[in-house]
This record gives sequence, C-alpha cells and structure tokens, in this order.
Amino acid sequence: MDSGYPNRSKSGSIVAMLAGLWFMASPWVYGSFQMEEAWNNRIVGLLITILAIVRLSTDERKTRWISGVNCLLAIWVVISPWVFQYSGNTDRVINSLCVGVILFVGAMISAVSAHKGPKPKMT
Repeated sequence: MDSGYPNRSKSGSIVAMLAGLWFMASPWVYGSFQMEEAWNNRIVGLLITILAIVRLSTDERKTRWISGVNCLLAIWVVISPWVFQYSGNTDRVINSLCVGVILFVGAMISAVSAHKGPKPKMT
C-alpha cells in the first residue's frame, strides 16, 4: 500500500528548487545585482537548486541528508541580511525571510516525508 510519502517528499523538493531559483534571480528583481552581496544570492540559490534537483532525481532514502543541508541553508538565507548589512532594505529583508522560511518548510516536509521502505513484519 502506498503511503503517499514519496509524493510529499517530491513536493518539498520542488518547493526547495523553486525557492533556490527565486533567491538566485532576486538580485535582478530588486535592482541589487551589482552590489557586493548579490553573489550570496546567486551562489546560495544555485546550491539550493542543485541540491533539490539531485534530491528529485535520485532515491529519496539515499539523499535524505540533502534536506538537512537545505534547512541549514534556509537559516543562512534568513540571517544573511544582517551578515551582509543590508537589513535597512526592507524589500530585500522580507525577501530573504520569506525564502528562508519557505525553504525551511519545504526541506522539512521533504525530510520527514521520505519513504523509509516497508516496515519489517513482526512474527
């Protein structure tokens, strides 16, 4: 009987991938693509996207650790406005907070929903 877990795991990875793509593109949307800290969005967004694609394209049980890495990246995304000192730019701060929360939730859904295989029979 299919528990539905793989579908939720894939959904969480798709959410993570979309959050990574948005974070990577957001410096252009907010007009900050030439600022020094824009590399953070590009690199972290690309890393999140690549990890999500790997998670989507391989066995969920073997790549469950990727969701943990994405949780850590989500925390980084949330604190990055203060690390790079652009916390005075409300639009960019809200963007980082939203992306971080969405990524964290998507990664957690993916992590806890990974198919663990059939339970052993009790005899």
